Amino acid sequence: MLNTLTSAVLLGAAAVSAAPAAWGPMSNWGSGGDSHSSSTVSSYSAGQTPFTFPLSNGFPTVSAAALHDIEEAAHGTLPNGALPTEINATSAIVLELIAFNEAFEVAFFTSLIQNITSNVEGFQIDSQVLRSFVLETLIAVQAQEQLHFLGANGILASAGQTQIQPCEYVFPTACLDDAINLARTFTDVVLGTLQDAQNTFATDGDSELVALIGSVIGQEGEQNGYYRSLLDLIPSSNPFLTRSAGQFAFSALNQDFVVKGSCPSVDNVLFNAIPILGALTVDTQNIQLKDQTLTFTVESNSTDFSQYSVVFVNQQNVPVVEKITNVKSSDGTITFDAEFPGADLIMDGLTIAAVTKTAGPFASVPEVAADSLFGPGLIEVN
Repeated sequence: MLNTLTSAVLLGAAAVSAAPAAWGPMSNWGSGGDSHSSSTVSSYSAGQTPFTFPLSNGFPTVSAAALHDIEEAAHGTLPNGALPTEINATSAIVLELIAFNEAFEVAFFTSLIQNITSNVEGFQIDSQVLRSFVLETLIAVQAQEQLHFLGANGILASAGQTQIQPCEYVFPTACLDDAINLARTFTDVVLGTLQDAQNTFATDGDSELVALIGSVIGQEGEQNGYYRSLLDLIPSSNPFLTRSAGQFAFSALNQDFVVKGSCPSVDNVLFNAIPILGALTVDTQNIQLKDQTLTFTVESNSTDFSQYSVVFVNQQNVPVVEKITNVKSSDGTITFDAEFPGADLIMDGLTIAAVTKTAGPFASVPEVAADSLFGPGLIEVN
């Protein structure tokens, strides 16, 4: 009998107990052409209840009937071909990171749908036609993200690797525009990180997974075109989308959304494999497509940043290294400046900023991530 994703999902999932909850206060993470990356979540605003699983359909543990309903809502099924029974250890970490991210996305879109459906202040849509279409779209997306999570975990189950289970989450948005802006930004990061995943599978001997990830990249790109349209942006941001790295994606998730200490112990495999960087806040607001000086903030006991650099990653170009200037320190909070060559290099779309230990040079994004101390600072232009 073939080991398919459907059978792996139904046989390999583990139960998690909790109940869904609400949204939290707004922050600037990826909003309005601005950029923000706050410190690791260890507490949250009074009255904010973290989002917890399972969903009403039992997700992340699903029955055959529940899986069928998810597939109908998603307008498609889990792939039904044979699954690998062995994968490289590095590939396993990549799939675990994918599942880790997809669990967050399921939580995000579930909460967003609840807010729109319940007409929560800031999430009302006056036009009934538009409201119905937005909800129809987001319901499909939420179901698709469930399948992405179940698919990644299904491959891990088939290969005898550790499966990921959801954590608890907080979402720093308080209105629909902020939520869609946030979705646009984290989807850009996902699109860049999945490029990294494809490269890992292709070079580590698991090339049979490359096409599967390619199909997810296309699907996430379709999503992001819709989010950009809702924000009055052209659907396609760049000719070649910005590449990211697993370390940047994992750090961003843990810095801004995951409630510290809430992840099941089974997820320790990820926390042991991928370091979480110090948070890098981009203080400059309304960043435009022009050459300008940007101001950043980090929390650090060190005040000597003379050997450090700010590195900008944009599109498929060689990372840009800039000197750190105007360093100021106050009670462990360090602010500093760096030049952003936005117009000179046409740095449209997503730019990932990081503080590195050296000035490089860096030939690739993985090289930047390996040398990074703080990041990612996420900048959205156009």
